[in-house]
Amino acid sequence: MDATLHASRDAVARLAAARPRLVDVVPAAAVSAHHAAGGVTHAGPPIEPGRMCPPMRAALGSALWLEGAAGTPAEALRLVDDGRIPLAPNHDAGGVGPMAGVVTPTMPVLLALDPETGRQAWCPLNEGSGAVLRYGADGPEVLERLTWMHDVLAPALSHALERVGPLDLHDLHARALVRGDEAHHRTQEGTALTLAALGPELPAQVRTFIAGNGQFFLNLAMVFAKLALDCASGVPGSTLLTAIARNGVEVGIRVSGTGDAWFTGPAALPDPAKLFPGYSPADMNPDLGDSAIVETYGLGALAVAASPAAAVSVGLDPTQIDAIDARLRTIAAGVSGTLRFPDGRPAILGVDAREVTRRRIAPPVHTGIAHRRPGAGQIGGGVTRPPLSAFDAAIEAL
Repeated sequence: MDATLHASRDAVARLAAARPRLVDVVPAAAVSAHHAAGGVTHAGPPIEPGRMCPPMRAALGSALWLEGAAGTPAEALRLVDDGRIPLAPNHDAGGVGPMAGVVTPTMPVLLALDPETGRQAWCPLNEGSGAVLRYGADGPEVLERLTWMHDVLAPALSHALERVGPLDLHDLHARALVRGDEAHHRTQEGTALTLAALGPELPAQVRTFIAGNGQFFLNLAMVFAKLALDCASGVPGSTLLTAIARNGVEVGIRVSGTGDAWFTGPAALPDPAKLFPGYSPADMNPDLGDSAIVETYGLGALAVAASPAAAVSVGLDPTQIDAIDARLRTIAAGVSGTLRFPDGRPAILGVDAREVTRRRIAPPVHTGIAHRRPGAGQIGGGVTRPPLSAFDAAIEAL
């Protein structure tokens, strides 16, 4: 047997065996050495602060101001630009964050644990849609919501998890998928299932927030996928894709056989894109966020045939989703034995980077779209693809 094929099968087996559980909600500094040392993290591969896209810089300044690092967001950014506040990608600190993905030391994060391996991963809480920090919005209502999430939402979720016990994220995904979620752009069913599990132990205002935030489950899907893929990372010779991450300027990928090494290329604009009324393609920021970890696992855009509603929300023709599914299965690393679409077909499990380079098919990503201008927030949804040049570099390195 080809050694690379054997290694990739080993990595896929580890991916299939991962069973992440949501165990707590804690400050980032409690689970990340980078944050404990006063550092801040962001989405995507590494980037110098001066090269960040405007939405990420706006989110970074506001988050640090809320953290108390400086008197104003502008002063906070000067500290970052001067190198006085350490920066790192979320992935390098053991977690993921949607869109701008900025995480500060006291920001609450969802903590997941894989019991078999003992590995952990984290992801911040979901703010909702529209004018939110992760899209670069920084108005008073954004900062008030983040303060409430720190003071009320996070402690309530931690208490509920203590009472109910860890949530089996794999089981939640299995149940949500057969109800029509693809776990990235459509997460309403996963949100409802999470609320049903934790709701009896939550105060009314928290239940109301979760019930009104259909994207709440997205961040659980992200930490689930991140942890499962970390369990499959570091297998020498394996071509299993273990991360796709975007910072609004570049897209980075990782493969199992090269561990934590990043392979990068330019970030693209979404195509197709379904924009909110009043916006045009000229308003779009290039590809942004760590949420593509969901596609890396095999869900999101790779499970579009399970979710016609998600197809519509990103500008796809629902009549084409079976053809899209057939094409994407040619770059799949495997198929799931436990996650199934509503019609019974097994979900894709992982992406084989070698097949991506051989067939010239980049895995698509369902994404929200941030306005280029900071402060505007989300302006729609669409489909993006990581650059094939990054996959070529990764396979050459292997």
